[in-house]
Amino acid sequence: MPAKILIVDDEAVVREILSRQLAAWGHAVRIAASAEEALALLERESVDAVLLDNVLTGMTGLQALAELRRRSPAPVLLMTGHSDPEFAKDARLLGAADVFGKPLDAETLRLALDKALGL
Repeated sequence: MPAKILIVDDEAVVREILSRQLAAWGHAVRIAASAEEALALLERESVDAVLLDNVLTGMTGLQALAELRRRSPAPVLLMTGHSDPEFAKDARLLGAADVFGKPLDAETLRLALDKALGL
């Protein structure tokens, strides 16, 4: 079943690649270039899941995570260039449904998203 996915990443090329992949899987996509933009979007509409980069201009993904969870029941999947287990632990404690490294491979993304959506 198609889901509405919010992609939050400050790199336009990453947003484009993820958007195309998710659309190819049949999902509707919303995009935000910052955590602040994502929070404003969630005031106007609901989404089924959020793909959130950690390194953003302004508020980091980790900083935004708790606020995103307060504004929406949608699972948040945090993307990071780190492979630090402590970072992943902190992210999960703050409410991340999953944490995975960038660059993403399509199968890892699909499995994580399906799990978060309960598919």
